[in-house]
Amino acid sequence: MSGARRARRGWFRKNTAALATLVVAIPLAGWWTTRSDYKSWYSNEPRDPVTVSAGGTSYNGATWYAASVEENPQPSEKGLDQDALPEGTTRIRVYFRLQVDDLSALEGLGGCQVHLRAPDGRIWDETRIADDYQNRPTGCTGGSDDKPSSWRGTAAPYYLKPVAGKPFETVAVFVVPSSVTGSVQPTITWATKLPQYLAFPR
Repeated sequence: MSGARRARRGWFRKNTAALATLVVAIPLAGWWTTRSDYKSWYSNEPRDPVTVSAGGTSYNGATWYAASVEENPQPSEKGLDQDALPEGTTRIRVYFRLQVDDLSALEGLGGCQVHLRAPDGRIWDETRIADDYQNRPTGCTGGSDDKPSSWRGTAAPYYLKPVAGKPFETVAVFVVPSSVTGSVQPTITWATKLPQYLAFPR
């Protein structure tokens, strides 16, 4: 046996434990990283719908009712100029209707994120700059406005603080491609509830 072969054999004998550790550790590290990434992705993706029924559905401390969807809505105040939209897009206004039996439940509704979801999984967030089209409070906790009722005209009642046991409405405005306006579904997510999301059938 040559000296080179003896040296190689000796090296392998000396390092058998280290090599065995690598053989086990590398796949284990890969599995652990993949598992961790998958778990993080699964937990943070809205993928488990809780569908709102026609007669109302209890979820997150409130009763939710069917949402109504308007395509190409008019501004909430007459005489306002419509903002120009990018070509091939459409504005959509969605009214959400809900009720709490205990006003303290409103705290748990804060932090909601309102979306439109296409059948292919694409999701659009509500448009933040849409004041001319928001004729109800935004978000999920209802209105609260200490200004005189004349300030908001016919929309004034919607900005009063919600009343326990009485339904109230909120609004969200979106700009989406015109090709999906007939198929997008209103949804609401909470970071504390993911991967669940509240789904409102069209």
